[in-house]
Amino acid sequence: MSDFGENLQFYRKQRELTQEQLAEQLDVSRQTVSKWESGTSYPEMEKILQLCDLFSCNMDTLMRKNAVQLEKQDTEGYERYMEKRRKNITIGIALLIMGAAFWNLLFGLGWQEPVVNTLFFAIAIVAILVLVVAGVQEEIWRKNHPLIPEFYTPEEIARFDEKFPIWIAAGIGTILVGLLIAMNAEDFPREFGMGISIKEDFYYGIFLLLVAVGVGIFIYSGLGKAKYDIAAYNRENDKAVQKEHEKVGIWCGCIMIVATIVFFVAGFVYNLWDVCWIAFPVGGMICGIVALILRGKQQ
Repeated sequence: MSDFGENLQFYRKQRELTQEQLAEQLDVSRQTVSKWESGTSYPEMEKILQLCDLFSCNMDTLMRKNAVQLEKQDTEGYERYMEKRRKNITIGIALLIMGAAFWNLLFGLGWQEPVVNTLFFAIAIVAILVLVVAGVQEEIWRKNHPLIPEFYTPEEIARFDEKFPIWIAAGIGTILVGLLIAMNAEDFPREFGMGISIKEDFYYGIFLLLVAVGVGIFIYSGLGKAKYDIAAYNRENDKAVQKEHEKVGIWCGCIMIVATIVFFVAGFVYNLWDVCWIAFPVGGMICGIVALILRGKQQ
């Protein structure tokens, strides 16, 4: 068989298609597909383009390269990339919450508001840049690796599944401890030895810091579970699903822009720095609701 025939057979079996099913999708006979796979004939350009679209591969890979070897290389790179993505997204989102936490902590310790605001914006900028880089890297990776074969063993998946509930419980427990501190902030001491006095905001800062840790645990463990779901990764790279994600991304982008505007207006115009950070978690919740609605309509 030629490289094309071997590649076609590999991609067809990977998609769990019979020769008859593939022939129906391409509007050709089963014998034609059989000849392509045996290397005795080649499809027309129109059919080649249809095959590339169906298998999410480029023409050069389909016609000339060794698809099996390329897929093997993809699986090795997939593990490294997904772990890197997992860490970057966790760090980016946790930093955003930590920015608000440090604002409350330092303001509660009596730091000047301009200094505290500057530190908050510096942390927020770093967090946003980390998330932007992670998003661009993911788009490039998915474009170059649209289809990954299943390669994790059932034992590897089972080992992670055993630890997953523990991670979730740890995240919930951390947030609940923070909530307990926030609920009793008014009753905690304000005066310490050596003339040190703190404001109530300090304890809200501890609450937000624990929330950042808890949310970080959720994200890190959740992305870890998603890493093992290669079937879902492959489905997400289908063009129909990608269009759905684009709609969700546009809506969520607009919502977070509005949240940012509300944050700046409340802070600079009305001097509500101690509460205006709420715009971001509220915007995130609205994004989640919009995503559920849009995806529900697709089903």
